[in-house]
Amino acid sequence: MKKIYSGRMSLTDWVSFFIEFIVQSDLTNEVAESFLRHLADLGVLIPLDGDIWGWSDCDSQVDSKNLIAKVQKDIEALSDSESGFALAYFIGYKNLEKKSLSAKTDSKSINQKGNELSSAGKPASDLSNLQIVKKVGKQLQPFLQIEEAVVSRLVGKHAGKQDAQKLFHYMFSKVGSKAEPRVWEQLSRKRHR
Repeated sequence: MKKIYSGRMSLTDWVSFFIEFIVQSDLTNEVAESFLRHLADLGVLIPLDGDIWGWSDCDSQVDSKNLIAKVQKDIEALSDSESGFALAYFIGYKNLEKKSLSAKTDSKSINQKGNELSSAGKPASDLSNLQIVKKVGKQLQPFLQIEEAVVSRLVGKHAGKQDAQKLFHYMFSKVGSKAEPRVWEQLSRKRHR
């Protein structure tokens, strides 16, 4: 039996609606709920009484086909705006152009930090814990800057920092694929054969 949806439902019903008709098939209920809170911050999903939420400019007595069309149209329009930059990563019914995830950083501050570390006069072979932590920190820095920039843009009145982090991690999983792991070889034994 298919569920009947209307323009005013509980957040749980909206999650079911979005999972069934709007978002990617691999989106979990938890991330979908965070996505709906982000849509509330964008002004298309409006909190009404208690747990009832309504879609903007939509009657409560609208049939499911019209509701689907209205939601899709509104989301597509929002995805073209600066505030709706994240929406394309979640849409499952249509392939929308995804905006790149990048952090706007000041290249001078990064270069100055790098020069300070190299001019410290420490030998490169010193593998102290501090040096290892600094090296890993340098490698993770671009990811952390991107996460901070995107999460700060997703946090709003309804979507908190945890919601924004869930959305970011889902978006980041859609950006690219990981490299295949390399097979480990013990080279020293092969040389002595």
